[in-house]
Amino acid sequence: MRLKKRTIFILILLMLLMGVTGCMSEASSQEAILTYLEEKYDEKFEVEAFDEGNEALKQMYGGDELIAHPVGKPEHVFLAGEYRERDGEYYDNYVLSIWQDELTRHYDEKISEILVGMDYEYRVLLYVLGENYDKTMKSMSAFDYFETENNEGSLTFSVAIKTSDSPDIKEYKKAIYELLQLANAINVKTTGVSIGFVHNSADVKDYIRTSAINNTPWSNMVGEVYGTVTLDNRLDINSPDKVEEYYEKLAE
Repeated sequence: MRLKKRTIFILILLMLLMGVTGCMSEASSQEAILTYLEEKYDEKFEVEAFDEGNEALKQMYGGDELIAHPVGKPEHVFLAGEYRERDGEYYDNYVLSIWQDELTRHYDEKISEILVGMDYEYRVLLYVLGENYDKTMKSMSAFDYFETENNEGSLTFSVAIKTSDSPDIKEYKKAIYELLQLANAINVKTTGVSIGFVHNSADVKDYIRTSAINNTPWSNMVGEVYGTVTLDNRLDINSPDKVEEYYEKLAE
């Protein structure tokens, strides 16, 4: 009986020690990534979320990573983490988040003119390989970067349009076509639009704010999503009528 109690005690102690070790490991890893960011950019950052990678499956799923933003600037939300191939070396896409915010602000007025009378949230999403930009470009305009450095990337207008019921795509096809034309005029290799029609009670602000890093499709967004339209400059969209063909209904 004593041996059984002692065995149980040892097992509980081991479990507690493993939990404490795990917490210490997580805190240590998070601190290491933050230190990397602060030394690289000479700024202070706030962590929004932390995901501890699986050391045994690191090559398959990647290492530890976190979502962060500079103190006081949640619109500059970005991803940072440890390379899966190189222990103790880190990556981030902070510069892209700055450019995304610049582009979002730049096109705000034009998009409001296209979506006049509609209730919507939007953000410009930009994807560029990490090897094609660096920290010295943090203060460079996105437009200057596209013109003088590199335009091999992907740019998307991500727009949540709020409606009280399942939309009639005929009422929106002209506006969506104009959004696509606006995106396609930007000097980036791949451009397009991603439209989600959501119920007007849905709180989409944070989904849109983090849409470049949350990797969550419209169908998995919290809230009712009626349907989507996804278009890019590789498609033959030469009139608003073509937009109707790409409407995908998700809910009644």
